[in-house]
Amino acid sequence: MRATMRLSCLSVILGLFVSSLSFAGPLANHPNARSPLPGDTGSTPFNFGTLQGYVDYSVFNPGQFPYAGYTPTAGELTYAYQIYVTGTAPVSSFELALTDLADNIGSFNDLGGVAPTSQVLNPMISAKWTFPGIPQGSSSYGLAFSSPRIPQNLFATVVDTGQTTYVIPLPSPSPISVPEPASMGLLAIGAAMLGLRRRA
Repeated sequence: MRATMRLSCLSVILGLFVSSLSFAGPLANHPNARSPLPGDTGSTPFNFGTLQGYVDYSVFNPGQFPYAGYTPTAGELTYAYQIYVTGTAPVSSFELALTDLADNIGSFNDLGGVAPTSQVLNPMISAKWTFPGIPQGSSSYGLAFSSPRIPQNLFATVVDTGQTTYVIPLPSPSPISVPEPASMGLLAIGAAMLGLRRRA
């Protein structure tokens, strides 16, 4: 009996894992993302009534953003998102909460999809993209902004004509700055020296 229950639980977990992978687009788990750590790249679903879908995301190190049509701020991380709509309600806006520095809001069409009609960055409050309505089975353009801060998990809201729901978690800039290349080099040298010292 217990073996059957364990097998059933494993089947459900495996099914959820495979189904989440089948929804992921090119941004989710992108090989150029900062790292495979949670919060740097992935996909987060949303579901409220007929307002359903998911948001793929990746955070890219300076100089690693792989798409054309958006130019990140030099020396800063690029936060990129794409909305996919699976429910019958068309998505009319996506607004990501911000608690720290962000700049240079924009979009890129390498991934296809519906272009935003407007984009507004309110520093320390939110980054918001508005659409004419992303219909069922479609996606948004890639959405992006730059920041000198590493990611933390926050949330966004998606809206149609009468419903609003949260997308939790999504990466947003934290209070921690991106380490400078010189600092990273010193850390790497220090780690190597410690490794050599332990071998001796």
